[in-house]
Amino acid sequence: MDIEQSHEWKTAALSHFQRWSHHYDRDIINVLLFRPSYRRVMVQLRHWIRRGLTSVRLLDVGCGTGSLIIQTLQLGSDLKHAAGLDMSDNMIEYAREKTRDLKLEKRISFQVGDAEHLPFADNAFDVVTCCNSFHHYPHQDRAVREMHRVLDHNGRLILIDGYRDDPIGFFIFDVCVERVEKLVHHCSAKRFEMLLRQAGMLDITQQVFGICPPAIMNMARAHK
Repeated sequence: MDIEQSHEWKTAALSHFQRWSHHYDRDIINVLLFRPSYRRVMVQLRHWIRRGLTSVRLLDVGCGTGSLIIQTLQLGSDLKHAAGLDMSDNMIEYAREKTRDLKLEKRISFQVGDAEHLPFADNAFDVVTCCNSFHHYPHQDRAVREMHRVLDHNGRLILIDGYRDDPIGFFIFDVCVERVEKLVHHCSAKRFEMLLRQAGMLDITQQVFGICPPAIMNMARAHK
């Protein structure tokens, strides 16, 4: 994909999310996909914590209005800090407003930024999550490499997106979503695995959940 095409993808995605931010938390997709995704993430985080992952520094890429980040505070003292990043300043402003209302500013930070150029130092996080925004990234390989870069040694990645490998998922994501949003690409399970391996991730596992829509959760460990 050339520079012009990449710019077109990102401009389209930004316009979409800027408009969506005003009713994002009330959208039916929260019930159908986002909340089930967040529950999966929380179950997995608790599992890792029981197995010794503590003092967690967590980054949520494509954080939207911060719903998942706020939920991670349920982890209590095992969560050291949580950061959220989104390309939409409208989304980030809603996220900051939520944290101000809940008086959570000291434990959560939000930043406008690009998943392909994460504005964080190497090895800055123990966990990176990315839920249901990956299909908007024009250079998905770069985004995964950046997630790997900011993870500390043996850091963990959770990457969730629509599952397009079964007939229902194919119709929803490769037919309907692409027809409406146009500049998106939902990965197959095989492509997800390839991207993670090429970025240097190990211990890759995948879980498919949900029916309409179906989703896939990819989990991996950073090797450095």
